[in-house]
Amino acid sequence: MPLSFVLGLLLLQAGNLQERFEQLMRDILIFDAHVDTPRYTVDEGYRWAEEHSYYETDIPRMKRGHVGAILFGVYVEPQEYPQQLWLPRALQCIDAFHEEARRNAADVEVAYTAGDIVRIRKEGKIAVMVSLEGGHLILDSLPLLRLYHRLGVRYMTLAHFKTNNWADAATDVPVHNGLSAFGRDVVREMNRLGMMVDVSHISDEAVLDALEAGRSPVIASHSSVKALCGISRNMSDDIIRAIARRGGVVCINFHAGYLDKRAYDVYIGNRPERVREVKEALALHASNPKRWELVRAVLQRYYKLMPPVDVKQLLRHIDHVAKVAGVDHVGLGSDFDGISGMVPRGLEDVSKYPILVKGLLEMGYSDNDIRKIMGENLLRVMRANEEGAAK
Repeated sequence: MPLSFVLGLLLLQAGNLQERFEQLMRDILIFDAHVDTPRYTVDEGYRWAEEHSYYETDIPRMKRGHVGAILFGVYVEPQEYPQQLWLPRALQCIDAFHEEARRNAADVEVAYTAGDIVRIRKEGKIAVMVSLEGGHLILDSLPLLRLYHRLGVRYMTLAHFKTNNWADAATDVPVHNGLSAFGRDVVREMNRLGMMVDVSHISDEAVLDALEAGRSPVIASHSSVKALCGISRNMSDDIIRAIARRGGVVCINFHAGYLDKRAYDVYIGNRPERVREVKEALALHASNPKRWELVRAVLQRYYKLMPPVDVKQLLRHIDHVAKVAGVDHVGLGSDFDGISGMVPRGLEDVSKYPILVKGLLEMGYSDNDIRKIMGENLLRVMRANEEGAAK
C-alpha cells in the first residue's frame, strides 16, 4: 500500500474525529457528580464569578469547559470538627452554595430535578446542585435527612472516611458488617424522597447492603477502579458489576493517587508530614489573610513529589468500567476542589473536560456512548430516582 495512501487515510480520519468533536461540543451534557468548592467559599471567600489561578472550579473555567451541570459536595470531617459543629458547618456550606448561585443568577441556576437540568441548559446556563458527603451529618435523624432534601441536597454519601453509627467506611474499621438496620432505613427513605444513594467511600459489604435495601439505582459519585489502582477507596470489578446490575453509575475520581498506585503510595506516605505542615501554616498565620496561599504552596510542593499521572490513565479507568459493566454505567466524578490539587496532568481544572471527549473519540467510542459517559448516564440515574420516589 503506497505511503501516500496511508497518510491520506490518516488525515481523513483525523479530520473526521475533529468534525465529530466539534459537533459533540455544540450540545453535549458534561455533568460532574462531585466537586467540593463550597468549603472554599465559607473559609476563604472564594467566589465562583472570578477566574482563579488556583483550585479547580469557577464560572469562567466552567464555561470554557462546556460544563452543563455540577453536583457540589458538602462535607464536615468528624476528625476535624466536634459533633456539635457538624450541622452548623454543613448548613453554612449549603447556604454558601445557594448564595453563590444567587449572586451568579445570570450564569447558573440551582436544579432540583433532572428536568431542571435539561431546562437550565436550554436557557444557556449551568445547572448546579448540592450533595452531602457523609451520613454522620444527618445525626442519625430521618427528619434531618428530609430537611436536607428540602434544602436541595440531591444525594448523600452514606459514610465518609470514618465509619459512622450506621454505615461502614472503606477506609475505617468495620462495625456493622455493612449497614445497620437504621442504615437500611436511611436508604429506603432516600429512595422515597428521590435522593440518590451514593456508595463511594463505603465498604463493599455496605454497598451490597445498600443495593439490597433500596429499589432505585445508586451512584458511586467519585470512585475509581481497584483493578487498575489497588487501594481501599477504589471499587472492585465485582462491586462495579453489582452497581451496574441495578442500573447505577460509577463516576470516576480524578485524584492522581486514585488513578495510579505509585502516585498513591507517595501521596499517602507523605500525608502525615503534609497535614502537619498545613496545620502549622494555619496556626502560625491565623490572622494573615494570605495564610491559604501558604497552604496551597505546601500542597503544590508535595504534589510535585508524586510521579506524574496523565489524562490517559483517567481514560483507562473510564474504559475499564465500560468494558466490565457496560458503557451505560460509567460517568465523571472529578472530586475537584477536594483532592488537594492532586490532579492528573492535562486535566487540571473544569476547563479541561473537552480533553476527555477527544480522548474517548480517539479510543473509538461512538458519539452516543461519549454522551452517556460525559453526563447522560448520571442524568438517567437522577431521573430514575425521581420516578422511583413517585411510585
